[in-house]
Amino acid sequence: MEVDPKIYHPYIAYSIFIVIWILTNYYFQSDLLLRFSEQTSVNMAIIANLSSYFAFGFAFLFSCRLSSEDKKLKVWQIILFFIETTFALIINLIPNLTVTGITVVDKGIFTIHFGPFATLFFLNAFVFIGIIIYNFTKLRKSKLKLNKEKSIYLLFGILVFMSSTIISQIIIPIIWQDFSFAWVPPALSVTEAVLIGYTLLYHRLYSFRYISFWLSSYVMNLVIFLVPFLYFHNANSGADFPISIIFIIFTGIFWNKTLLKSKGIASLMIYKDKKTPVDKIYELADEFKYSSQHAITKLALLLDTPRDDLLLVGKNTNYNIFIPHLEQSNSALVKDELDYQIHYAPDSNHSELHQVQKEMDSHKTALILPIFGKNKLISHLLVSAKKRNGSTFSNEEISALQWVLTKVQGYIESERKVRQSQALANSIAHEMRNPLSQLMYHFERIGIQSDKNGISKELEQGKLAIQRGSQLIDIILNESKGVDINQSLFKTYSISVLTKQFIYEYSFESEDIKKRIHLDLNDDFLINVNDTLFGFILFNLLRNAIHYFEDPNCSISIQLVKGNTTNSLIFRDTGPGINSNILPNIFDDFFTHNKQGGTGLGLSYCLRVMHSFKGNIACYSKQGEFTEFVLSFPKINTDHQAITIEPTAIQQESFGIAKIRNNSSKKTVLIVDDKKVQRMLIQTFITNDNLVIVQAENGAEALKIVNERHIDLIFMDSRMPVMNGAEAAAQIKAGHPLLPIIALTGESGHEEILKITAVMDAYLTKPISKPQLLQMLEKWI
Repeated sequence: MEVDPKIYHPYIAYSIFIVIWILTNYYFQSDLLLRFSEQTSVNMAIIANLSSYFAFGFAFLFSCRLSSEDKKLKVWQIILFFIETTFALIINLIPNLTVTGITVVDKGIFTIHFGPFATLFFLNAFVFIGIIIYNFTKLRKSKLKLNKEKSIYLLFGILVFMSSTIISQIIIPIIWQDFSFAWVPPALSVTEAVLIGYTLLYHRLYSFRYISFWLSSYVMNLVIFLVPFLYFHNANSGADFPISIIFIIFTGIFWNKTLLKSKGIASLMIYKDKKTPVDKIYELADEFKYSSQHAITKLALLLDTPRDDLLLVGKNTNYNIFIPHLEQSNSALVKDELDYQIHYAPDSNHSELHQVQKEMDSHKTALILPIFGKNKLISHLLVSAKKRNGSTFSNEEISALQWVLTKVQGYIESERKVRQSQALANSIAHEMRNPLSQLMYHFERIGIQSDKNGISKELEQGKLAIQRGSQLIDIILNESKGVDINQSLFKTYSISVLTKQFIYEYSFESEDIKKRIHLDLNDDFLINVNDTLFGFILFNLLRNAIHYFEDPNCSISIQLVKGNTTNSLIFRDTGPGINSNILPNIFDDFFTHNKQGGTGLGLSYCLRVMHSFKGNIACYSKQGEFTEFVLSFPKINTDHQAITIEPTAIQQESFGIAKIRNNSSKKTVLIVDDKKVQRMLIQTFITNDNLVIVQAENGAEALKIVNERHIDLIFMDSRMPVMNGAEAAAQIKAGHPLLPIIALTGESGHEEILKITAVMDAYLTKPISKPQLLQMLEKWI
């Protein structure tokens, strides 16, 4: 949308008269001054007077229209312009009222003899100048931020012009009778005209500091080269040509190097830093390669915007209204620019733009910058609220942002796909935990109603399998998020007992295959590991080996070997073996060979797990004979107590229940979860005569219950509709700071756990096991 052309009309007239003023002043600095008569010089002086007056007059009209709220000239402004103009024309066109004569000595050397109305004429012009300054200052208080930014340039231009006019055409002529500097104001008026034109024609301005930075850099760099050139030029007046050639070569070689130093000095002077904020924005391109979120955090600091209000979002329906305008302009949508254009637009219907303006206001959005992907279609948007200091986004900032985001678009798109995969993994994990909890609940109910040892044993194995499955979900989630393996969960085990347990748990396709497993675990030793991860490695090796069993005589042997510095588990199969060309790559990510549906992540993850155990895994093979994996573990002091892994859950449960039953006073426990099966499972686990169980479906219900009755302990799901666990816990703790709240969560990442524990006292990971629940109950009641 364009600004109303009426705004330009006074500026065009102003520019024309500035050019006439410059040409008339050029007359007095040229040979024409000597060629023509004194009367011609007097006429040229009068033309210069009138052209300067009309330049001021139209600048006055332009400033009045720009500072007006309704974009219209006031009646008094129009009357003033015509009265002043009539007066200026009369006293200049009637002979001898402003200029009586001119004494010419040489070109550029002359004396103007003023008439009786000259002083009044100059005061008349200064009335306009005073009002112009007032109007430009008034823009500093405008509701439009862009007017505030523009007023800096306008005031700077008019003040430079004013000061030069006062000095060269009033002070110097009056005191020294010297008119040789009369050319200065017209020359400097070009600066004013350029600045006014820049602010009028462009709405995305470079900041005044940034322009000052570049001017200072180039001025310093010019000084570096001009000073020695002028020195040698004056010292060797007869050798101008050789000195000029040397100067040109020297400048071409060293210009960029010295400019870099000059920019550093200018940046220190203006920004108090060796690098400008824009240079730092350009450097963020490398940050986006590793993490767009970290890059956005740094960008928020550089732009001085709140971090929470600077967002990198995918193209979505919330921003559909902005897309046509972004695609049409192929550039950023800036709220301050939009406000300015709408305010100064012609009086016609702009309903679409007003709707865009309204949407940006409702979202408190100051900047929307598009990122274009394939086929030049918008893939992402950088959305920002206004700056903390209230200033608008400058041209250099937006240009730098566009350059950076265009360059890193591929990284942003790749990160988006990774985040989608992580979100999908989170969703799958969350949904998987619910049926696992349901299975656990039904196993528990069957166990309560059955007293047969055989069934009880099978149920315990089923519960153990569910716990293993839940732990594997955590492992997969952490791997998808790039989270390091949590070594705080490592415990000391007997490798012999642990290996037997996982061989027992493995689901063999047939008894025949199970009989092909040969164990030699006599040389036992201790290992410090996560038992589930150790089981993952064994299961992976078993699965791979059995997959390639082609001969009925193929077998697997697992042997323990103690060493001087390390202990080893040797896993050997007599399958087809591995080709020597392939062997070096088997631990690479995504490498797979002759295995339908394989992902190539199993062995690479096994290697990472072994490294987390402070150990290693190596493979040796001879094609057609065998494949051997050697798992090396660091030696552990025999003073360590190995953890037993035989099922003791029933004993632990009985102990926990007994302690609660021995407590004579009744306690009230609140279970909060949006899934009924989760609530029923926990209630089944902890039900006894000394506990009163209360249930709630979401955080809002829980908050209401806590405010209505006494509660001793809360088990709270972290993810729920209406009000989530973290929000509910924060409100409950505000009124009941000593009430213990235990989170029930499907989250396993470090950051998620930190968020949960910030407002809750402890957490349990779903699916919940009965021993864990009873231990938590015993601790907090």
